[in-house]
Amino acid sequence: MKNFQIYLTYIFGTILFLMGLFFATFYFSFSYIAPLLQDLFSLNINLSISLLLISLFFIFSGSFLGIYSISKINSGKSKFWISLSSIFSLLSFLFQLYKLATLGPTWIGLEFFGLSGNRIEAMYISALIFLINFFTLVISFSIFWIEMKGEE
Repeated sequence: MKNFQIYLTYIFGTILFLMGLFFATFYFSFSYIAPLLQDLFSLNINLSISLLLISLFFIFSGSFLGIYSISKINSGKSKFWISLSSIFSLLSFLFQLYKLATLGPTWIGLEFFGLSGNRIEAMYISALIFLINFFTLVISFSIFWIEMKGEE
């Protein structure tokens, strides 16, 4: 049963890493396509670094969760890796809370499209990223708590 939990942690870390890569790819491809979209749809597109920061936090947290799982199987320094994953997931959560407090629930739409991005679809995307972020925070800190207590 213990190895099954470690494998699930590894799979979750890999999925989180891939989601971070997806967000980073979306950000960089959007930066190349933005002038075309501005001309086609007459939108005002602002490229903010917020999505890039969240994607980097996801990449780091997911990779450290994966390294934690590998080091836990190989009896390495697993507490160090899970603490790094917890720190990055906490930083991502706090950054997203800051964006939610300053710009509201449609902060992603407002960051990219200005006032025309204040739509319900942007709120759904923001809520989805927030839930993923919260889920990551709970998982990483739960594993961190178990590691610090020394329960097997």
